[in-house]
Amino acid sequence: MGPGHSTRVMALIGNNSRGSHSIQLAKLDALSAMRRGPEVVADLSITRNTPELLPEIISRGFVASALPIYAVRKRDGRIDDQELLDRCRTLIELGARVLTIHPTATPRLIGLAQKRMVPWTSRGGGIVIRDLISGAGTDNAYQRIMPALASMAKAKDVVLSIGASFRSANIFDSFDQTQQEEIRSQITLADGLVAEGVMVIIESPGHAAPRSIQELSKVLAETGHPIMPLGPIPTDTAIGQDHISAAIGSALMGLANAAHMLAAVTREEHTGGVPSVESTVEAVEAARVSAHVIDLGLLLATEDDLEVASARAAAKTCVVDRGKAGCSRCADACPLIVDPRNL
Repeated sequence: MGPGHSTRVMALIGNNSRGSHSIQLAKLDALSAMRRGPEVVADLSITRNTPELLPEIISRGFVASALPIYAVRKRDGRIDDQELLDRCRTLIELGARVLTIHPTATPRLIGLAQKRMVPWTSRGGGIVIRDLISGAGTDNAYQRIMPALASMAKAKDVVLSIGASFRSANIFDSFDQTQQEEIRSQITLADGLVAEGVMVIIESPGHAAPRSIQELSKVLAETGHPIMPLGPIPTDTAIGQDHISAAIGSALMGLANAAHMLAAVTREEHTGGVPSVESTVEAVEAARVSAHVIDLGLLLATEDDLEVASARAAAKTCVVDRGKAGCSRCADACPLIVDPRNL
């Protein structure tokens, strides 16, 4: 994935309670049954002592992604470095090909973020921030294990996805000083990791108004690294419809060559509800439309559209898979069945 390649889609699942495992398996079965499902599935489980989902993801043919810090114990807000590194190693041994990490949080960015309406909204980033606030010093948990983690990722061909701890929680905080400085840190880290032979993805931005998407896209596209937007959500008003708003935002970003893998956002993103099987599939379907629009714009990937358009033209109906002209909606008023030879 990355510049010049087809846009990929990642579905998000994960256990949020000890009794949710069967629902996650049902999601995986539903994603497997899709005609055009995701290439990647991320396990975002936040519970400990639940069955691992990575083997189930891999057995269904998906690339597996994971977020290590969720399963690490926090003692008074502190993270044990060795436990975090061990969790990364365990996930890699289970078959994860992508690990999302949050190495960019610093005391300076924490201070800058206080000027925002909402200082931070990243769940994984928030755990790292708590560790810093609890007295960890100037280096966050991932920076402390970065040499060992980078070596492990290189040896196992694992992608490190550099998460956005300070992604914007609303369109008004987008592309502010905090986000701009974090993006520069992400780029610097990505450049260094690639120089060491480690594959990377940069995640950004979160919520972003259309104008901010243009500004962010220009900066991110110039890096040459694969980018995974978190949304972006271009309006704060689409509550219950964020699968639609994210598809619009990612299309805008992708057409600017700054979105190479789309995280499928569900309609529950800001409702407080847990994504259902149906909404997880719906989110992937919406992201897939956006991905196709991006590929049409950048790669001229018109094969599927030509097939649909040709079938409609031949059958003289706008209804796909209908073998005869017209339809019940337009009836005799259908413009496609008018024969110009009779004029």
